Amino acid sequence: NAEYMGAYFAIRESPFSCLKPMSTDPQVYVQGGHGIRSPAVDADGTLHYVSETGQLHRVVDREQHAWANTGGQASALTFDKTGNSYVCDFAHQAVLTLTETHDGSGQTQYELTPLVKDYEGSPLLGPNSLIVSSSKNTIYFSDSGPFGETNIQRPKGSVFAINLETHMLQPVILNCLAHPSGLALSLEESVLYVAETMNNRILRLVQKPAGVYHSSVFHQFSGRLGPTAIAIDNTGNLYVARFDFDVCCGNGKISVLDEEGQHVRDLFVPAPEITGLAFNADCSELYVTESSTNTVFRIFVNGTQ
Repeated sequence: NAEYMGAYFAIRESPFSCLKPMSTDPQVYVQGGHGIRSPAVDADGTLHYVSETGQLHRVVDREQHAWANTGGQASALTFDKTGNSYVCDFAHQAVLTLTETHDGSGQTQYELTPLVKDYEGSPLLGPNSLIVSSSKNTIYFSDSGPFGETNIQRPKGSVFAINLETHMLQPVILNCLAHPSGLALSLEESVLYVAETMNNRILRLVQKPAGVYHSSVFHQFSGRLGPTAIAIDNTGNLYVARFDFDVCCGNGKISVLDEEGQHVRDLFVPAPEITGLAFNADCSELYVTESSTNTVFRIFVNGTQ
């Protein structure tokens, strides 16, 4: 069956797991693009993702359509609840806003405007991932630069917060991370989780009092290169993409952690370079971008279709 791509799928249950076993193989949902990453679901439930060539893709009836291009190296895309689009781009070294316009003939065009390009006069390394906090009207983004720009020998990555009303930029963690990448917010948006890829760990950040962030190691992994993406389901479990290079490993691993940071189980997809995770609205479907095959996989989390 071409849809399943001969998929290998397995789950390793922790003795403490209270989650139901899954019975559905990961499906090849759509393919296309180059160096794809960052699946994102908009307010209408439509799936999007980006290519490192700058293309932004929309998936309709399980076919992808390129609908805009940053002219750079897109690394992430997200939407707020009102439908506004925000893009991270390594080449532009910026977080960009994407505005839909119409020319005289009625053709739709998209205008890119830098939301933030520097901090205190110093250019950003290259924003990696971003997430919107609706309750705080704030975008959090990681600033890592491309692979190799920040690493164990040069931990210069950061996490920033930008208020969408005042456009005030605040460092959350400044110039001390080894390739910060995926971000996720807890269900009540009081905790920010950060994937620090090159240190192979997930960090937890809590803001208390306002403007003061306390960071700690939420979970330390071993094996594989490191986590690149995080998604949280509607019960508070974290799904963590365990990226590795395709020359080192044959399959892709997604580790599930509970709210205490304890390992619950592992999910697998057929290729290892997992670059993004996103749930649909009711968290019944998990979308997984994999860059070595330029495939978006779909996993029915509850084991039903």
